[in-house]
Amino acid sequence: MKKFFLFAACLFTLTMAPGQDYASEKTGNNEFGFHAGATTGLGLSYRHWFNRAGFQLTALPIRTDDITFISAGVTALYSFYDSKYVTVFGYFGNHFFIHEEDGEEYNWNTGTYEPDHYDDTAYSFGIGPGFAFGKTVRFNLMVGYGFYDVFEKLNMYPTGEIGLYYRF
Repeated sequence: MKKFFLFAACLFTLTMAPGQDYASEKTGNNEFGFHAGATTGLGLSYRHWFNRAGFQLTALPIRTDDITFISAGVTALYSFYDSKYVTVFGYFGNHFFIHEEDGEEYNWNTGTYEPDHYDDTAYSFGIGPGFAFGKTVRFNLMVGYGFYDVFEKLNMYPTGEIGLYYRF
């Protein structure tokens, strides 16, 4: 009887062993989330990967009676290393930014409120490495060097970008 139970246990174990072999899980090539970057854009973001190359679109349009705020970014991506939980990639980001605001400012000399208009439009771009951590929910960190306000007064200094994405 002991031999029968030993044989049944071995048979049961051997038949269950192939069930423990995990098939490689294919992760999606699309990502959607929130992104904040000085050279890649601010707002809702969509990414798509074609094998090693990919792109990222980021936008946040806000319009009220007094304020216009538009952030639009397009970024080219290239993957150097991709595993189940970590991706290392390079990026070239482009960011177009508009901020207009109408309001009133108090004039201390006359004691009245006068119309005030603020207007800022800028184009920036940056390049550097990026790192994505996670399988389905991915934390994204990008660092590099940025060129800011290219058409007006060119400024160059390091940049940092951050994002949180859902991969599907």
